[in-house]
Amino acid sequence: MTGIEVPSWTSTELDIMRVGLGFVAIKTFSVIRTFRPSGELVHPVGLARFVDLKWAASRAATRTIQQGAYVAALCLAAGLLTSVALVFLTAAIIVEVTFRSSYGAVNHGNHLLAIVLTAQTAAMVVWNAAARWDWDLGVALAGSQASTAAWWAAQAIVAVYFTSGLSKLINTGGQWIARAPMLLLSAYERGDTGGMMDSWGQAQAASGVRRAAWLLDRPLLTYCAFAGGLLVELAAPIGLLGKLALAAMGLAIIALHKGNRMLLGLSFPEYQLLVLIYLVNVPQFVR
Repeated sequence: MTGIEVPSWTSTELDIMRVGLGFVAIKTFSVIRTFRPSGELVHPVGLARFVDLKWAASRAATRTIQQGAYVAALCLAAGLLTSVALVFLTAAIIVEVTFRSSYGAVNHGNHLLAIVLTAQTAAMVVWNAAARWDWDLGVALAGSQASTAAWWAAQAIVAVYFTSGLSKLINTGGQWIARAPMLLLSAYERGDTGGMMDSWGQAQAASGVRRAAWLLDRPLLTYCAFAGGLLVELAAPIGLLGKLALAAMGLAIIALHKGNRMLLGLSFPEYQLLVLIYLVNVPQFVR
């Protein structure tokens, strides 16, 4: 296999992906907080630099976004008005992420969902345009709108992980692995504080502190652990070589998240769910 290959998903696999995305959307919007700061946004980012989003602070707006997202997610899962549902969910998550980020609150799990929904919406628009005007875009498009949306979502996820690995190298001047003990020390301190504040749960925090302390005494293992994580992120584009490569890379990424949860106390369940849905694609193994 020498180039990028568009996966050939079955209708069942695509249905399960659609249902899974609907579930992730419902899970994400179920934890939106209705109590929000009002007034001028502190540090406007993205869309907020061009559009006034102060209206999103009201309880009524929050409830409308949340309940609308529930309806749209259910429609998406049921395969009803999927185009409208995708557009609404994309707009809703972008507004939500932008509003919170403009006040300094960052949830990376929400960011990945926003990227996946944006990629699917863009794929829908491009596929319809290509079908209407008979464009030949090669591997950019799959055989159907649903397959194209899933394909663009998978590519977006791969791009997020590759960019994450690349940014680690750029922002540290190539010293990411060399700084591993300092990152582990930060995790140790966070776990210790979390145990005292009971924000992690005392047993879980104590276990994380013990693992971090054990690794701090073994710098070579620490370097290897962080090098492995970086390698997984930089190797993410390999998943675009086919369905099995995509599944293998998905499992490696999930293992990376599990390791980050154990060593650093960083949990990204939304990432793992989306990787499981679009990269691993469990139904292909249970036919």
